[in-house]
Order: sequence, then structure tokens, then C-alpha cells
Amino acid sequence: MSSAAPKTELPSSSVSPLRGYVLIFIAVTFWGGSASLAKYLFASNPKIETLIISQTRSTFSFFLLACYFALMERSVFRIERRDIGKFAVLGVLGIAVTNFAYYFTVQESTVATAILIQYTAPVLVMLYSVAVSREEQIQGIKVLSLILALSGCYLAVSGGPAAEIRLSGWVLVSGIASSVCFAFLLIASKRILRRYSTWTMLVYSFGFAGVFWLFVNPPWKIAAAEYSMSDWGILWLFAIVSILIPHSLFTTSLKTLEASTAGIASTLEPVIAIVIAYFALGEVLQGIQMIGAVAVVAAVVLLQIAPRRFLKFARR
Repeated sequence: MSSAAPKTELPSSSVSPLRGYVLIFIAVTFWGGSASLAKYLFASNPKIETLIISQTRSTFSFFLLACYFALMERSVFRIERRDIGKFAVLGVLGIAVTNFAYYFTVQESTVATAILIQYTAPVLVMLYSVAVSREEQIQGIKVLSLILALSGCYLAVSGGPAAEIRLSGWVLVSGIASSVCFAFLLIASKRILRRYSTWTMLVYSFGFAGVFWLFVNPPWKIAAAEYSMSDWGILWLFAIVSILIPHSLFTTSLKTLEASTAGIASTLEPVIAIVIAYFALGEVLQGIQMIGAVAVVAAVVLLQIAPRRFLKFARR
């Protein structure tokens, strides 16, 4: 750690936003399968619970990144002392609490409920970015995309009937927490990325999340659970595919996209989830879900195409 100013990495206006959308698409492909995989793990192995899933995701990801950059590029660890608190809050609220709240909702309710509530976050991000921080301007195209995305998200994950959305007791609290903390993750990450690299942000946010979990679930409690070698193998694999890979890609996308735009584009996750379930698990894909999927895809395409047409019109 150094008190010297870090090397600033500002987004380049010459970088096409299309790259950001591609990265988000790959990220949500991993996320889309992870929720169903977690639900399966909860049901098939009583030892694997929300707490250990959330703890190992961030801890193992930190360990892998820290080992790699300690050998290959130590400059990644250089940050200003005044920014330690920012990384700590991002790690605890943006990573640890978001993950736990989301997977608690998955475990206690349904995947549809968890996904639908968390993806109200783009609304919070847009309201904050426009009305509070004023970092973004309200745009009709973006509002239309948001409405399309949220409507499509609901139809895609619920299949129409509201019975699939179950909110009661602590699930209501965890669902709201996952949405608010995910919104915070988008906003805070975007700000930190103005001064630090993607990898610096990930190393420290994962690291602080891991430290937080050590206080909540210390090593001796983990040892008492007597996880088998196969359990640990599953947890390592889940950490890599559910957060290390997709979160790295998603964070990189924030270099070229606004926070609210990235949030809207991430609503592709439920679409990917139902497509994976259709091909991998043989689940029925209802017509209403297909309509929802088309609406979400249309929202993302609108975000990508409309600004370009607007710029061309403005230059005439």
C-alpha cells in the first residue's frame, strides 16, 4: 500500500460501448446459471447454506486474485490511504451484503423472487444519478429501456402468474437489501473506477468482504461444519463461476457504460437463466416468458442503437 497517488485510468471516449454490452452479456450468462445452481446445492447438500456460499465466493476470489497479482503485477495493490474506507464499504455492502441477501432470498423463496427484486436496482441507480449526484441526464430512450427491461424481467422470471413471486417475513427484508446494495455496488464501483483499475477495485473489495465474513463466520465455526473435500471443491468452483469471472467482466464494462445503463443491460440475466433451464434442464418455456425475453433484449438493443442514431441526427 502506498500513499502516493495511484495511476488514474479514465474511460476512453474512443472505446465503443458495444464492448461493455458484450462483457455484460457474458457476465450475466454466468450469473444466470449460478442462481439455479445455488438453489440445487441448497436442496442437495444441507451443509451448504447461504452463509458459507457468500463467504467463500468473495474469500476464494480474493485469494486467487491476490496470489496472481502478488506474482505478476504488485502495482495493483497500491492505493491511497484515504480510499481504504471506500474500498471497505464497497466490499462489505456492495459484495458481502448483496451476495448474502440475494442468496438468502433464493434459499428461502424462489429464484424468480430473488432475481426480480434485485433487478429493481436500475431504478434506484437512475433516480440517484439524475436527481442526487446529477452525474447523468434523464433521457426518454433510457426511461423507455428501463420500463421495457423491468416489464420483460417480470414476465420472464414469473411466467405470468404472481404466485411465483413469494414475499414474506425476512425474504422481504433480504430482497430489498439485495436491490439497494446492488444499486450501491453499481454507483460506488463507477466512482472508484475513475481513479483505479478494475483489478485494484476487485482485489480490495473482495478482500474486505472476506475479512467481514471472518467476523461473522470465523474459521473454527467453519471447521466444526466438517465439510468434505468434494464440498470444498464445489465451493471453489462456485466461487469462480458465480462471482470471480462474471464480476470481473461486469466491473470492466463499467469503464465504458454509465451505471444506470449497465444496470438495465444486466436485466438480461433472467433471460439467460430461463434459456439455460430450457436447454440444460428441459424446463418448459412459456409464451409469456418468451415475450418477456424479447422485451428485455429490445431494451438492451434500444440502449445500444438509439444513442448512435441521436448523434448522427445531431451532427446534421
